[in-house]
Amino acid sequence: MSGRHVAKSSSERSIAIGILSVGSLVVLGSLFGGIWVVRAGAVVALLMAVAAVSVAWMELKRERAEHREEIKRQVAIRVEQAERHHAESVAMIDRFNERAQNLKSMIAKLRRQLGAANSELSTMRGNSAWLRGEVAERQSRIDALEAKIAELEERLVAEEEARQEIEESSNIVELPRYAKGEEAIELWISDDEHPTMVDLAKLNMAHYDEPLLPVRKEA
Repeated sequence: MSGRHVAKSSSERSIAIGILSVGSLVVLGSLFGGIWVVRAGAVVALLMAVAAVSVAWMELKRERAEHREEIKRQVAIRVEQAERHHAESVAMIDRFNERAQNLKSMIAKLRRQLGAANSELSTMRGNSAWLRGEVAERQSRIDALEAKIAELEERLVAEEEARQEIEESSNIVELPRYAKGEEAIELWISDDEHPTMVDLAKLNMAHYDEPLLPVRKEA
């Protein structure tokens, strides 16, 4: 209770105690008097008792009213605190829900990015496997071509060496192309007279118009 309530209760209690004390003294004093004094004391005592009871009822009524007001005030305070706590809780829940929605959207976005990355990775793995196969095939073809080139180079070197050996070890003889060529020369270098047109007409000159063939080499 507040200090004001305690002060009012003390004053009313003091009044009630004072009334009862005065009434008790009057009753005790009236016992030593005559019959009318005793009657007057009894009436005074009765009035004092009624006054004390009235004061007590007034105090009780006031205390009940103050108690009801105090209960209402405490209930209002509790309701206000509960409403404020509820509002704060709702605001906090809204913030948590907003954060949860943001996190869910971020998680969904990251999952989409992860799916795209996995798909791209699978594609890259497939391309890598295909490229490895292509590289292996091209490498095998290159190796085969290099082996073929090396074999041909070895054969070429061997043939060159064989040709050089044949050229060094062979006897090359140039043979006359035609046996009758000497007859024409003899006509010019003979001691007789120079050949006439009739003599030249008798020679076979057709083979001189043929193209020269390369000299054949025989081993």
